[in-house]
Amino acid sequence: MEFLLKEAVRLTENGEYEKALEIYNELARYEIPEVFNNMGNVFRRQGMLGRAIEMYKKAIQLSPNFPLAYFNLACALMEVDRYNEAVMFFEKAEKLGLKSFDLDVQLALCYIALGNKKKAKERLMDERVKAEVEKYVEGGLEL
Repeated sequence: MEFLLKEAVRLTENGEYEKALEIYNELARYEIPEVFNNMGNVFRRQGMLGRAIEMYKKAIQLSPNFPLAYFNLACALMEVDRYNEAVMFFEKAEKLGLKSFDLDVQLALCYIALGNKKKAKERLMDERVKAEVEKYVEGGLEL
């Protein structure tokens, strides 16, 4: 089973999404949270955000303390402009121990989108985060 999971990840990384999904569908019957999280990643790469969100939620249902699934769910929600929900799930991932540059960047972008200048400024104190966020904010950062 571990070999199949690794093979599906490799196929995903190589852009062979349909082959990866075949393996993930085969593994889904074992209800492994990582399988559903990874299926969500495949669907997200294919632009199927509704399906991606479903898969991340299934991963969380199976493993409520799986921070990466919360992070990925939040990223998918950002892509459909559901920033309030995204913040909630990013913050949950952080509470579960996820600490990363990407988390800080995504949270800063959500806070900016929601007009929460105070929380955005907290995230932007890191110059690397600020530099990355500036790439995505039209007209520059005016906080």
